[in-house]
Amino acid sequence: MKAQGVFLEILSDLVLSIQAAALYPESHQRVQEPLARLHRRVRNEAKRLGGSLSVGFLGDRIVVDQFPFDASTLGIGRLAGRMASRGIEKVSIGEAVTLPEMKRFVYSVAGDGETDGSRPWKQISFGSLRGDDRAKFPGAGAGEGLPAPQVLAGAADVLKDVLHSIAVKGPLGNVEEGRDIVAAVMKGLRKEEFLIDRMIRLQASDDYTVAHSLNVCVMVVAQAAGLDLSEAVIRDIGLAALLHDIGKELLPAEILNKPGKLDSGEFAKISLHPVLGATHLRKISLGCDLPVIVCYEHHIRYDRSGYPSSRFPDVPHPASLMTQIADVYDALRTHRPYRTSFDRETALGMLREGRGTEFAPVFLDRFLRMVS
Repeated sequence: MKAQGVFLEILSDLVLSIQAAALYPESHQRVQEPLARLHRRVRNEAKRLGGSLSVGFLGDRIVVDQFPFDASTLGIGRLAGRMASRGIEKVSIGEAVTLPEMKRFVYSVAGDGETDGSRPWKQISFGSLRGDDRAKFPGAGAGEGLPAPQVLAGAADVLKDVLHSIAVKGPLGNVEEGRDIVAAVMKGLRKEEFLIDRMIRLQASDDYTVAHSLNVCVMVVAQAAGLDLSEAVIRDIGLAALLHDIGKELLPAEILNKPGKLDSGEFAKISLHPVLGATHLRKISLGCDLPVIVCYEHHIRYDRSGYPSSRFPDVPHPASLMTQIADVYDALRTHRPYRTSFDRETALGMLREGRGTEFAPVFLDRFLRMVS
């Protein structure tokens, strides 16, 4: 049916707009394009339906007009969950909705909108499917905003494209969107006051390397923010952490996705990823050498053991040492096909055991205080 297809396009544009709003500034093309499409399509359908378009949220179902859609297949399960947590079961949008009001709605859902209730909603209303009681929503009387970590919503999808682009296109890869992700991480950490575990639980990508890279970036940026460093240096460190495992994109998928434990030959191939990644990154204009350094060194331990074999007596770069700690912690906290995840205290205990050998004491102590 034509109407059902249009409603699906509206939901898809809503998802894209929310993800982009959480990650990019308002002027960014990735925000402007889906938002303009969403506004146009909603107005057209609201007019066709007699003045308004209604979207209902029923558990794992989202209903537009009378057509149900499976939220999980559209990637908007979190949107439905956030609406449900506020008691919002229905959103109605009038045909006269303006682009600024639509933008305000999108940014409120993304978790970055106004929350003081100073302006009423003119063409957008929120309520219950079981009655006329009004539900609270940011900017409509709610005193608190949506969870601050939603600033990273959609980052996994963008990062997946970034890693693939860099691995396949080399110098033509899209590094700038990687920088945008780091900026979003910095913004989220400022809002969330370094509650690291809450931020990294946000990531739900099926791609382990993508989710892991985001988690490591979050933790390394948080560590760097606690040092006396400029924002420019923190951004460089964040980009290095984000790309630390880019070498895995150059390895056979059957090894990366193997459901069981790796044999010795497979582990030897996996162990090449720091060298492969660093060699690949050297061909790309990154603005600094730090991503190359961290990519090469993030498996070299504080005592110079690990891999690749260290040919120099110098301690690895501080950014590499911070990345190594975050790398190990996230791996321990993540469920893998061949083992279950470790709880937080067990993982931290295992880090403490490596103090002075595997991990630099000064950075490990800072990390332990940060996550505690």
